Amino acid sequence: MTPPPAPVADASGSSSRLPRSAQFALALGVALFLALLLYRGYGAGLGTRPTETVSVRFDLNRADRSDLEQIPGVGPKLAQAIVDHRSEKGQFRSLEQLRDVKGVGPAIFDKVRPFLRVDPLPKAEDELDPVPVLERKKPVAPPVANGRKLQSGDTPINVNTATLEQLLMLPDVGPVTAQAIVAARPIKSVNDLDRVKGIGPKRMEKLKPFVKVE
Repeated sequence: MTPPPAPVADASGSSSRLPRSAQFALALGVALFLALLLYRGYGAGLGTRPTETVSVRFDLNRADRSDLEQIPGVGPKLAQAIVDHRSEKGQFRSLEQLRDVKGVGPAIFDKVRPFLRVDPLPKAEDELDPVPVLERKKPVAPPVANGRKLQSGDTPINVNTATLEQLLMLPDVGPVTAQAIVAARPIKSVNDLDRVKGIGPKRMEKLKPFVKVE
């Protein structure tokens, strides 16, 4: 049987065939080297939050916590602080008001400003309607019959069942006071009328002969 050929020696006399353990160590070293190159080239991008590439500008009054957390420099704690501030203080009217949020300093503000906006707020109902609120909501009282007021000897009016028109017949009672009496019902006694807004001691003395409680 012919023996296997002997390893060919190089010029220095060493064998060109490496032991298996040395080959394994070499392959492992090459793999580690390549992994290091990949990490240095792509690791920074893989290790950072993908949200740092966000190009959307969020409306500060509509963005929720998860939206805010996508902004570079805004973590869960600061995102919650912005949402809480908006709930407690009302909507932001300008981006500069973000500085009032606890945890937003000059550096953070400059960092997050490119990713935020404040859309114009819709006008409130009171601003759209030039008529004052009280004037719009003031109940229109029925006209007093012939403008007549009760006179001495007339039948007293039950303040718990009387209409606005009937209450307006009471001496020194106008539309506002009449409506206040209606709002205070049920009235337990005549003397309780002095608790109605607009009825003081003097007006109470004028009303007593003309009112009753049933």
